Amino acid sequence: MVVTLSRFRTVWGIAPGDDFVEWRKLFPEWKSLGYEGIEVDTFFLSEPEKLQRLQVLCKEAGLKISALIFSGWGATAGPRPRGLTPDVQLGIYRESLRTASYLNPVKVNSHSGSDFWTPDEAVYFFQRTLDIDREMGFEGLVCHETHRNRAFYTPFMTDYVLQRVPQLKVTADFSHWVVVGERLIDDGEEDREILERVIPHVHHIHTRIGTTQSSQCPAPLDPAFKAERESFERIWLQIIKHRAQEDPNSTITWVPEYGPFPYHPFATTQTYSDLANSEGVRLDKLFKEALGI
Repeated sequence: MVVTLSRFRTVWGIAPGDDFVEWRKLFPEWKSLGYEGIEVDTFFLSEPEKLQRLQVLCKEAGLKISALIFSGWGATAGPRPRGLTPDVQLGIYRESLRTASYLNPVKVNSHSGSDFWTPDEAVYFFQRTLDIDREMGFEGLVCHETHRNRAFYTPFMTDYVLQRVPQLKVTADFSHWVVVGERLIDDGEEDREILERVIPHVHHIHTRIGTTQSSQCPAPLDPAFKAERESFERIWLQIIKHRAQEDPNSTITWVPEYGPFPYHPFATTQTYSDLANSEGVRLDKLFKEALGI
């Protein structure tokens, strides 16, 4: 197998500063920790000039870019807008890809759709995203995230859509499913069957360990969270081994995505940034050992 592991650092919760001065200070540190790129939310950086400037700065630092976009209710800022129908969100999705194009991203992670849609409304939406991807020059680059509030908020809706739109690629952030379902998702037989169907669609991973009552575990190595850590690691290893077997020349992109309060609780031993970095290094070793690289 000649598979490549490519780790990206989320900038979630870190203010960029004027002319990205704060991020630029961190770029060398992240590079030294083994990150190959950053994942950046385009919702708050929508001006083309800023996006182009960031793209140049990342290129100079030797960092690639994964762009985070939203098809509706960007960053869940403020109350949920009315009228977020599939057709309305398809228009937003197209414009979000247009914005992301200024970053020249190697991957696009999309928060897509809404949890209040019917299953067939979700199918309609995702079928048409594939056409938009082709039109906008993003075919094969977009992965739709398993995320609360979005169309892929449960294993069941995700499974329903993927069986009808099998070309879709997925960003696996299963911390959301664990909270929604209040259970570890590889314990039950039926849940494992859904995972087996979803995993072949996963091309990007958010490696955040969650618990049945919280989408972010504050201390993954604490013995109190042993069951959660082992469950998530089993699933992540299934994903990367499947991807390596399916396409030995592929690049597996992943993000140790730990974010600020209220995701990260008070009184923990590490900040969320430190936790992201330490988990990134730890999991990089785990994944490489599993793949023999």
